[in-house]
Amino acid sequence: MLRIFLTVSVLFWNQLAAQNAVKEMIELCEQDDCLLPEVAIEDKNYVEMKYKFRQRVETEVHAVNFKSAMEIGLEKLFNYSRCGNVAGTVVPVSAPWGVFGYLENGKIQQKFRVFLEIVPEVINSPESTDPTVKTVFAPPVWYYTRSFDKKVDEQQTEEGVIQFQKDLEQDNQPFNRTFFVIAYFNSHGLIGIGFEKAGE
Repeated sequence: MLRIFLTVSVLFWNQLAAQNAVKEMIELCEQDDCLLPEVAIEDKNYVEMKYKFRQRVETEVHAVNFKSAMEIGLEKLFNYSRCGNVAGTVVPVSAPWGVFGYLENGKIQQKFRVFLEIVPEVINSPESTDPTVKTVFAPPVWYYTRSFDKKVDEQQTEEGVIQFQKDLEQDNQPFNRTFFVIAYFNSHGLIGIGFEKAGE
């Protein structure tokens, strides 16, 4: 009986922490004009979010893990935003930044797409002078997301991705199992893990 109570308590506090992280993310984005979801629906211990049409800049990176991929990719993307483009101009970017990772047989592969969001005020973003860096117009999309408001290390993040995938499978949710996204909203540990909702 005590074990059941403790398990329920842990699940409750984990769900409460995730909800607080989502609220923190939305409040942060309202203050700093970063990418906000159009719709957010709380469901169990994750949230369904719909994001509207947006622009981002991204690059594909092959690396041993997503942390290394972020270091390599963000350097290229910040170079793009700081005049490393055919217009020789500054392209304003905003949170979140992060990676799309790929899954095969339940394992994270060593291939990633690192991205930075371009602010909505930029209508026609210039091309990059680096052929490995591309600007992308992302259509509206729904994600299942789980957020964290404390720093987690790389191993904990990877375990979080795999656990989230298992939770969605257990709930029979329709989602794209081939890739996931890890989005960072600040440098203090506010991150989100997402899987794209299928059939939307």
